Amino acid sequence: MPSSATTPNLHQLQHQFAAALHYQPHDLSTTIVNNHFSAQQRLQLYCNNFIIGLTDVLATVYTTVNAMIGDDCFNHLARQHILNHPLPQGDVTTYGAHFSNTIAAQPTLVSSQPYLVDLARLEWQRDCVSRLVCHDGSLPLQKSRQLEHNTSHINPQQYYFHIATSTDTFSSQYAVVSLWEIVNHPHSDQHQLLATLDINQPQTGLMQHYQWQIWQQQVTPELVTLVTDCQQQRPIAALTTTQLALLPQLLHHHLIDDICKVNSDD
Repeated sequence: MPSSATTPNLHQLQHQFAAALHYQPHDLSTTIVNNHFSAQQRLQLYCNNFIIGLTDVLATVYTTVNAMIGDDCFNHLARQHILNHPLPQGDVTTYGAHFSNTIAAQPTLVSSQPYLVDLARLEWQRDCVSRLVCHDGSLPLQKSRQLEHNTSHINPQQYYFHIATSTDTFSSQYAVVSLWEIVNHPHSDQHQLLATLDINQPQTGLMQHYQWQIWQQQVTPELVTLVTDCQQQRPIAALTTTQLALLPQLLHHHLIDDICKVNSDD
């Protein structure tokens, strides 16, 4: 029976086991029971299952990236990412950040498919948005009418258009928003659409967790700028005439859910 001085406590065991899963130095060989399988064989089994499990998690988030590079290449990238970005906790729900950096570190891959980094960014943003509180689609129509007719306490100098918190903006020098739509909504002329897509065309887009789905739309840079200004609580009176002309689009896309006082949570 090993003494208490040599027996690792639970925290030490957890730390060593996490190190072993990521192929880092550990002292588990003397702790794990050897019978039909050696300690190293048992650890290798756990490591393999661990890598496979997190690869499945990444494949669920980055489905379009996977489709563009194939399973073999994706599995290789996933393994590198998992070993370089250890799982910080038992919950895998939020695992997968910085996968775009893992792609960017592959010069040969980026050289042949330079849009992949931004495509990965898009898919990670979609995953993050999916975890935000769902927007039910409600609009501040009454406040909007009051503001239009100047019949309320809403002062354009002190109030701003509140964008639903489940909303995010996206910008890329590549047409990855269109690429994502083509790959994930296949139809009879999918191959033709992919062949004719100008991937080097810059795009901006919006995404939102809306009524239990991820709504995504390619929009103009001007609309993205307006959304960003509203998210930064820019007062209504400070918006330009051109931006105010885009207000119907904010309402049409259900992007505004309230009209609030600047620096207020109301």
